[in-house]
Amino acid sequence: MENQNKQRDVERELKELVRKYNVLDKGQVYAYFGKTGRDRFVGRAIRALEKGHSIYVCRETKQVASSDTAHAAWERGLGLSVWVLLSLMDQKKIEEHFVASKEEYPVRIVFVGDGEIYDILYVPPEDIEVTNQLFARKNIDECGHIVIVEEPEDIPKIRIPDVVGYCTVKEEGQIEYYRKDSR
Repeated sequence: MENQNKQRDVERELKELVRKYNVLDKGQVYAYFGKTGRDRFVGRAIRALEKGHSIYVCRETKQVASSDTAHAAWERGLGLSVWVLLSLMDQKKIEEHFVASKEEYPVRIVFVGDGEIYDILYVPPEDIEVTNQLFARKNIDECGHIVIVEEPEDIPKIRIPDVVGYCTVKEEGQIEYYRKDSR
């Protein structure tokens, strides 16, 4: 009975998680539930929700999506940001997390950890100047930024106030963290 309840809880939470982020890699789903030791329920939850048409799984990309057309709208920056969020869950208690609105570009995810607000930004090389200009005009009080870059060489080019750290994300979610002041 206890396992049935846990299974239903994982199904409910997985459905909410996929709706929140629209498209997730299966590895991200397993990692998310692995934080609480419930990853063993994920495979069955995915199958049940897919059978009920609550989520959709793309066989080619191994992504879980909120609809059968959501895969086409997958965005690299958000996908990388989810890996960073999962990594940060190992370092601090995260009370809440959600996708940033399009108006908050280049912010992809906003979260609250230890009572403080943070955001995760993805800044590809071609958007560094635009991002610098946006943050020259934007004043976000009391918010720490975690900035994802494609290459560590891009870090000195970025001029954003209140950066907590920088990182790169490799395949399958391997993350390397950097600090600008240590370079």
